[in-house]
Amino acid sequence: MAAIRVEQVWKQFLLKKDRADSVGHLLLRMIPQPHSKRPKSEPFWALQDITIDMAEGTSFGIVGNNGSGKSTLLKILTRTMTPTRGSIQVSGRVSALIELGAGFHPDFTGRENVYLNGSILGIGRKAIDQKMEEIIEFADIRPFIDTSVKYYSSGMQARLGFAVATSVDPEILIVDEVLAVGDESFQQRCMDRIFAMKRGGTNILLVSHNLGAIERLMDQAVWINQGIMQKIGNPRDVVFAYRQSMIDQNEGRSQTETVSEVAETQGGPLELRDAYVEVDGHRVDSMQSGTALDLITEVDNVTGTALSGHFSYTVRRPDGLEIVSLSSMLDGPPMTFQRGLGRVVVHLPELYLTSGEYEVDAASFDGNGRRLAEWRALIRFSVQAMQTTPGLLVLPHQWHIR
Repeated sequence: MAAIRVEQVWKQFLLKKDRADSVGHLLLRMIPQPHSKRPKSEPFWALQDITIDMAEGTSFGIVGNNGSGKSTLLKILTRTMTPTRGSIQVSGRVSALIELGAGFHPDFTGRENVYLNGSILGIGRKAIDQKMEEIIEFADIRPFIDTSVKYYSSGMQARLGFAVATSVDPEILIVDEVLAVGDESFQQRCMDRIFAMKRGGTNILLVSHNLGAIERLMDQAVWINQGIMQKIGNPRDVVFAYRQSMIDQNEGRSQTETVSEVAETQGGPLELRDAYVEVDGHRVDSMQSGTALDLITEVDNVTGTALSGHFSYTVRRPDGLEIVSLSSMLDGPPMTFQRGLGRVVVHLPELYLTSGEYEVDAASFDGNGRRLAEWRALIRFSVQAMQTTPGLLVLPHQWHIR
């Protein structure tokens, strides 16, 4: 059974075209005119044929530029707006944070608004009493909890709203980009809590410009552009397509992009031939933690001429958690890829990972940083550590008593 099902949803607004061009025109419009015509309006489709199935116990990310229809979709899901066409089905108690200050009464104190929001969500006063200290602690507004919300900053409102929305044990949590108003520390705490709720079985629907969080935390994702679904499925694939579209928009049609046209017609100016890990000159798929190694990718420059560009590697756990990224763009000028077969090598003198399986993504870029190709899970290897250690890294260390 789906927790959220959106079937062929369309949403139309009417945009009035009755703009006053001058103060005189504005004053004239205020005077009743005989046989006056109604203001002109044009239909605008904010959403077009959106279909999403979100299974129980899963998480879903939504990406897209501002004005693409993401927030409109969330308002339809929370029933603060109705679709023009199509249908939605939401199974479970929903807690939503899609608009800053939504559900808050400006003249009520923070504490009073917690009770108000709880009642809106169907949570009784006794249950809120048990959660109050947790909410205050997470929102970090203890000195102001009994102050009217109208005196709160946008960040304080966001912290309180998120604390309430995530503390009432919802079955479905819907969060918009409203979290962007918080500082970096608060945003990280929010993501930690969202991840904990996800592990606990809460359905998460997240709109965010934090593409790394979408890749890392979500089970599925959808990219919406101008109200139309562009891609839906694996978060990495969706985020990659969205990032590529933004690069294309920003780059324009410069001369350097002729290399990209070759990539599209011939499979990429640098065609992949092989990729592996070497230790002491020997190809391996398993190593001890702390071993010096080389990440190697063999590529074939098929353009017939030397190319300037960059290369990157990203080491991940199989669950998608990014551990380290290495990019030649951050380390120096572009590299030169000669005609024919070549090897891209990055040497790591020490890699102190904990025991487990790992994947390496690779990507190539032109001299301006435009992504030409990406290879996911290109290299896989395992690591054995001398001792079992929680976390991601085994750090060389010594103990002393002073």
